[in-house]
Amino acid sequence: MNARHLGSGLLLLLAAAAAQAQKAPTELRGASDHPLVSRYAGAVLQDAAQEGFAAVAVPASPRGPDQAAAVEGRVNAYFYIAPKERSALEVFRNYQAALAQAGFTTLYTCEMAACDKAGIKDRFASSVVAPRKWQAKGIPPAGSIDRDVRFASARLSRNGQDSYVLLFVAEPNSIWGAPAVVQLVVEPAAMEGGKVVVNTDALRKALGAEGRIALYGIYFDTGKSVLKPESRPQLAEMAKLLQAQPALKVHIVGHTDNQGTVAGNLALSQQRADAIVGALVQEHHIDAKRLSARGLASFAPVASNGSEAGRARNRRVELVEQ
Repeated sequence: MNARHLGSGLLLLLAAAAAQAQKAPTELRGASDHPLVSRYAGAVLQDAAQEGFAAVAVPASPRGPDQAAAVEGRVNAYFYIAPKERSALEVFRNYQAALAQAGFTTLYTCEMAACDKAGIKDRFASSVVAPRKWQAKGIPPAGSIDRDVRFASARLSRNGQDSYVLLFVAEPNSIWGAPAVVQLVVEPAAMEGGKVVVNTDALRKALGAEGRIALYGIYFDTGKSVLKPESRPQLAEMAKLLQAQPALKVHIVGHTDNQGTVAGNLALSQQRADAIVGALVQEHHIDAKRLSARGLASFAPVASNGSEAGRARNRRVELVEQ
């Protein structure tokens, strides 16, 4: 065998060895796509993660990750391996078209060198992909988007609620030999209530020092003014304070974020304040003459309404000394 044939044979052997070394993706048992954004046709769901309440930085301006807003709520993460015969560019363009067709608005996007400059595949992937609670114990998804990457963040606003998608599509690497996709869906939501209550002593000290205190332990469904059961512990502490100080009179002030109309929010915040007063009077036997209900809608924010985290802070009830 001459040198030419020997060299050709060696190359074929190396190529075969590389192909064998590549890992075959395996569908994660019991997992499924998110209803808002499905997988690329023919892709394999290699891993997934679900968190009931977490914070994810969402790039929402031309500055990308350097000016990302933290969004808190349900986080679902998906790691797909696309078909080998499809290019990463084709996969990414399909996702972009699907998001636009579904009504998403692109907040930030970059490709290849621009993503490298923005730190998307390194520090940003490390902060938003690596910390997820991935179910499979195999290759970490963050380690599979270590090649040239394309990225997009997008928002869907529907019925007064926002949902966000973060999408990474990476060129094939030596592990998979196919485009790798990491997709995060973030749905802002209030955390499970009734876990932290401002007790009577803290209420008394705040009123004595500031004349007011913001309460986040009183819960209503979106757009509703019926108190949820999780509100009972906080209402009980408010009642204890009023019972311990018979001369104390307070305003119950309802606040909303800026979603919806001003007129609607004024009415809603007033109805919620009235509901709290009603509960204190009817369930805890506080004299109604000591209570005043006021609704201020979004006229007294304590944070910017430009992010879900800010809006969550603005949706509150305040106890104000008369």
